[in-house]
Amino acid sequence: MIDWGNLAANALWIVACAIVLATLSFASWEASLAKIRMSERLRLPAYQALFNLAGVLFCAGLAWLSDPLLLRIAWIILAVISLVLFILSLKARKSQAPPPANR
Repeated sequence: MIDWGNLAANALWIVACAIVLATLSFASWEASLAKIRMSERLRLPAYQALFNLAGVLFCAGLAWLSDPLLLRIAWIILAVISLVLFILSLKARKSQAPPPANR
C-alpha cells in the first residue's frame, strides 16, 4: 500500500531540488547570452525568489518527514526564514520592475 503522506513529503523536497537545478540552468543560459558572469545574474531578485521558494519547499518536506520533535522544529524554523526571505525578494522584484509605459 502506498503511503500518500510520505510520497507528498518526498515530492516537496524533490520539487525544491528541481527548482534549484532549473534556476541555475536558466541563469547560466541567460548569463551566456548577455556575456556576463552567472553570479551577477543570480543576484537578481527574481532568481533569489526562486531559490527562497525552493528553500521553503525543501524545509517543509523535510519537516514533514522528520520524527524527532527537535529536528522538526529546526526544519520549520528554517522554512519560516526562507518564507520571509521569499516575501522580501518578491517585494524587491516588484520595486525593481520598470514602470508601465504610458501612451
